[in-house]
Amino acid sequence: MIQWEALAGVAGHMDIKYEGGDADRNLIDSLQYSKSLEGSSRLYRLIAHYCLYGEVLTPRQKSSLRCFSAPAEKGSYDTAIAVLTDLTHHYPAFNDIYKKAFDWLVATVMTYVKDSLSGKSSVKELVEVIKEQATNSSELNVLLANGLVRANDNLASLLEKAISSAPLLVEQARPHYRAALTPVGKSCVEMIQFSGKEGQIVITEPDALAIRSDEDLVVGEAGAFTINRVFSLSVNSGSCLVEIDGVDGTHPGKITDIALSQPNNPYTRALDNHKPFKVRAKPVYKDGDLHKLFITEA
Repeated sequence: MIQWEALAGVAGHMDIKYEGGDADRNLIDSLQYSKSLEGSSRLYRLIAHYCLYGEVLTPRQKSSLRCFSAPAEKGSYDTAIAVLTDLTHHYPAFNDIYKKAFDWLVATVMTYVKDSLSGKSSVKELVEVIKEQATNSSELNVLLANGLVRANDNLASLLEKAISSAPLLVEQARPHYRAALTPVGKSCVEMIQFSGKEGQIVITEPDALAIRSDEDLVVGEAGAFTINRVFSLSVNSGSCLVEIDGVDGTHPGKITDIALSQPNNPYTRALDNHKPFKVRAKPVYKDGDLHKLFITEA
């Protein structure tokens, strides 16, 4: 395993993990994987540049930051992307002690972007989280003083500047995030960014659906639902059409529970006997109405 903290020129790195589906058999579609790697690299560089310089890269603008990928972990497609810069030797923010703070800051802003694209973000909350962390981290304060805060005059004005720059950051990040999530729902069930670190980002199929969509979809919180009836079900893909207690009409769903592949499972039984059963699921809403239900267990 590469010891990133010991490498000169590395400002930070992001471990990426793919889980579920084909990825659990150490397989992944090669075209999906290549698109995901390119999207992840462009997304990481965009947000790292924003954290470092306090500006949003435009499509034609160049950055001093470069992204490099490390070899995948043996026996899997889990990989890492590192940001390198030619400013390392004369820019104090890239001393080894600042790399952890830099990774935290990039992960925090990336989480905001992901939540914004899936309909559940707050710029004010983002700024408050950064301010609170800065009160307990001298390393983060140095990063902010040389980056976001320097670009925004002072920490107190960070909210105002973030409100004005965040929408552009999200829009520039959208195509890169979509590319990064190419395997989700196809070769894998979820992707984890900054895997194993504080603030790791888990992107599930509901999140991927919202991020890919041109419509305003909102991912709800996971909870308990009662399925009154299953009208159709694909055992191979998990796609289904269900009637949900308390919700008018029928709605498309997706079952990601591994139990679906087992004989005599709750889902195929419900398809046969038409009896209600309880599930745990995450809803996706459109204009306040249920759009699709992602079922994780029964």
